[in-house]
Amino acid sequence: MGNRVKNKPKKKSIKAAVHSGMATHRKLSRMGKVQKKNHAGIDATFIGRAKVLKKLQISLKDFRRLCILKGVYPREPRGRAPKNKKGQVFYHIKDVKALAHEPLLEKFREFKTFMKKVRRSANRNEKDEARRKQPLAPKYTLHHLVRERYPRFADALGDLDDALCLVHLFACLPSDGRIQAGITRKAQQLAASWGAYCSATGSIVKSFISVKGVYVEAEIMTSGQSVPVRWVTPHNFTQHIPQGVDFRVMLTFFEFYETLVGFVLYKLYGELGVQYPLPTVARAGDGVSSATLHPTLGGKATSVLAANLSALQIALNEASKGNSAVDAVKDALQNEDTASGDGQQPATASTSEDKKAAKATKKKQKKLMKSIDEALKGVKQDDESDVGEDEDMDQDEEDQAPIAAPLREALEAIDDSALQNDDNNINIITDPEAQKRHQLFNNLTFFLSREVPRGYLELIILSYGGKVGWEGQDSPIAVEDSSITHHIIDRPKLLASYSKLPKSREYIQPQWILDCANFTFVLPIEKYGVGSALPPHLSPWVDDKEEGYVPKYKEDVEKLRNGEVLDASDEETEMIENDAAKDESSSEEEEEVPSARVLQKDNATEGDESESSEEEEDDEEAGRKASKKKQTEDEEAAHLGKALMSKKAARLYGRMQHGIAEKQSKIDNLHKKRRVIEDTREKSKDGKTILKLKVERLKQERRDKEDAYKNTGGSMKKKRKKN
Repeated sequence: MGNRVKNKPKKKSIKAAVHSGMATHRKLSRMGKVQKKNHAGIDATFIGRAKVLKKLQISLKDFRRLCILKGVYPREPRGRAPKNKKGQVFYHIKDVKALAHEPLLEKFREFKTFMKKVRRSANRNEKDEARRKQPLAPKYTLHHLVRERYPRFADALGDLDDALCLVHLFACLPSDGRIQAGITRKAQQLAASWGAYCSATGSIVKSFISVKGVYVEAEIMTSGQSVPVRWVTPHNFTQHIPQGVDFRVMLTFFEFYETLVGFVLYKLYGELGVQYPLPTVARAGDGVSSATLHPTLGGKATSVLAANLSALQIALNEASKGNSAVDAVKDALQNEDTASGDGQQPATASTSEDKKAAKATKKKQKKLMKSIDEALKGVKQDDESDVGEDEDMDQDEEDQAPIAAPLREALEAIDDSALQNDDNNINIITDPEAQKRHQLFNNLTFFLSREVPRGYLELIILSYGGKVGWEGQDSPIAVEDSSITHHIIDRPKLLASYSKLPKSREYIQPQWILDCANFTFVLPIEKYGVGSALPPHLSPWVDDKEEGYVPKYKEDVEKLRNGEVLDASDEETEMIENDAAKDESSSEEEEEVPSARVLQKDNATEGDESESSEEEEDDEEAGRKASKKKQTEDEEAAHLGKALMSKKAARLYGRMQHGIAEKQSKIDNLHKKRRVIEDTREKSKDGKTILKLKVERLKQERRDKEDAYKNTGGSMKKKRKKN
């Protein structure tokens, strides 16, 4: 028996916990199973970057590149991170599993082994062998990533803002270091293709010039809904490459955005019936002159946008030619119109004649349907469907009558909008709002001077239906052309050589184009003349109703749009006031001693004016008392309502009132600044502004104080210290 004593309990095993008096099953039911390490909590959901690199067995450079292309970003745990893991970069376990199964990971490993072979040949001084291996480098595409990250086309359009901003940025950067000439050329081609589509479809809605660049917004129609796309075009300055920017990361983003923009343009151009990329832009020749191609594309043109737009119009014209179905439908409609025009009879008010007219229209609709069917039969249509439609029409004419009318309307709409030619250019705009915008600069021709930035101005002018020319060999419009209506100049004054040009054009500054486009209204050009002070350039993205303040210039534009007559300008009022002051002074000199009749008239008018002024003062005082009484009543009602509120509701109400008061203070501050600006523009009888009079008054007060201080024997002027 050993050391065991009779009638005493058996000692517990050394393996069991000393504090545990329960069996194993009972312990699990109450306390639960002890979790193993890294199987629950933050360690199981999030992994540090070092562990991810060890698990995927790739370098940090390839991991960053893979995360950018795949769209995987670091995450921050919801709970509080442990002390030993603060400041660490975490990735979700699901993202890491997705990266582990990515086909690009295998391509990166293949490229790593390939570079080992090339370096081995180079180290052995086998240069020919290294050159032979260069074309054998593994290649990959990012098409599957675009389809994976954007399952719908609307999703791709919604994420197009950053892509277009980066594309336009690389289009302006010089070829230096990691930024090669091919990357800049590709970015310019993508930006021009996007601009050509926006200008051809009239998609540009808003634009604004800022310090960072030119903000442009376009509305792209897809599946019956418009998706806004906004991007920034940098100013056309010489770009200096900063040293603190990691261009490897930016080039990786550009690699993905290049594929994304290409997918979007392929879809948009396909909806127009045009193949993308445009073959006339991709290569010179085939009847395309080199003057319409950019130097980066092997031509002599100075505008990539104009080259892409001309190529797009050529492709649209080629796509519209040979469309036998459309031609057959148009011929059928024309034949039906001529037949109905010959057989028209005057209508009468009798019911019997109305019935006859209804039967006649049914017969015409039946003939129209038959003519369309016969026209479509010659265009490789199925014979069985045509026979079935003819049998259905013969069986019941009344059932087919309501079908022919909407079909005719649809075909007429196609004939009027989609198939309309304008100067050998296909009009592909079907949205009513876009058609209105496209008519803004209709029949207007603009010419851009050489100091004017051409990129965004050319895009906006073409999008709103205007024609544009510039100083260059590839310009479609010469500077001496008499059809030019507006000459855009950004100089303080006109050059002497402009006097030889035709007098039928207007010389304006570039801001006029953007303001007209934002207001969708052709503004007067008086305030936008060469050398004149421009009106404020208002942002089209500011909601005036939400802000509670409408700028004065916007109010003036709204009055012009409503057909109201504006007041005289500030300059005209100043001239009138100065003339009136001169007339008063001259009249005082000439008539030093007025007659008795004039004095009697003046006394009578003064008496009438005093009586009317007293009445006005009484009315104003009564109005003030009524408004004050109403204000006190409102305050008492608000105080009483707040007293009846609960503590939580009272705090919420107080925060709401605080926000409303802050917003109102900002509005009051804007109105105060506006009054100050308007007061400074006003002039006195001497022709001096109030601001100038204030400066003179302060200077005079300073002189008076100095003179008074000199009488005491001192001086207010500071003495300079001698070195």
